[in-house]
Amino acid sequence: MRKILLASTALVAFGTVAANAADVTISGATDWHYINYDNTSNAGALNGSYIDMDQDVDFKFSTTTDSGLTLTMGVGLNEGGDTDDQYFDIAGDFGTIRLSDDLEGLADSAMDESVADNTSTLSPGLGMHGADNNASTVMYTLPTMGGLTVKAHYQDAGTTSKADNTAFLAEYAADISGGSVKAQYITSATDADGSGTANGTDSTSFGLRFTMSDFQVTASQHTKSIDTSAYDYKNDVIDVKYTGIEGISISAFSLSGGDDKNTSYDFNQSAASLTYSIATGLTASVTMTDSEVTTSGGVKSNDDATVLNIKATF
Repeated sequence: MRKILLASTALVAFGTVAANAADVTISGATDWHYINYDNTSNAGALNGSYIDMDQDVDFKFSTTTDSGLTLTMGVGLNEGGDTDDQYFDIAGDFGTIRLSDDLEGLADSAMDESVADNTSTLSPGLGMHGADNNASTVMYTLPTMGGLTVKAHYQDAGTTSKADNTAFLAEYAADISGGSVKAQYITSATDADGSGTANGTDSTSFGLRFTMSDFQVTASQHTKSIDTSAYDYKNDVIDVKYTGIEGISISAFSLSGGDDKNTSYDFNQSAASLTYSIATGLTASVTMTDSEVTTSGGVKSNDDATVLNIKATF
């Protein structure tokens, strides 16, 4: 009798768990770089090479309520053991509401993912696009209508700063004969922090991408200005990718930047990359980057870098 009771209790407990169980997805990635560089703009650089390694594990739980709402919770762990990418999505016919503790915002969705991204920290020039707060975020995504996607977010800087961020994204994608086209516009504004040490900024990004057969071409422009008129940056970017060779991807990238307020400032960067797919989920790539900058004071420097990258996704 006792065995029957225990078995019945276990079945009831299992049924309760199963009824409330969510779909669980676990994924991970490891990204290893060997970077060799000649960074003439960094006076403190005593070693011309270093190794960088990033790892990330992501957990996602998803379930659908009786009323048809899709609930998704996500959290990540990075190589330092810290949690990141924490979010909670509520999705339905109205679109998707995302609540996040610390997540990249809409500016990080800009179509400027270049082959030079993994060496951008070596360069003294501008970021590719306007930055978000990477803080507590509320994001709303409207349902896609006829290829048009619209998103908006609000990021709260916390109690010690007034530097909240608001952003808006509109993106249109469509299939064309032999390929596809995508157009994107992002505007982002960060308020002054209220202490007088950081002024407000306004940023915009516009991108246009054509994919045709084995070619992908992306052109984009990014601006960033500060409300004290201290600077007014602009970057023009073009990125070309070719995937017509089995297992191999070839990319080339060019960026030219300037400042309308300080006309002597000039920044140019170019890069080329070759990526080989070793196996499913495992790639190796070599990227060569050249950056040239002239500061607002007329000081010129040149930075060259070669990066070996091994990346695995799980």
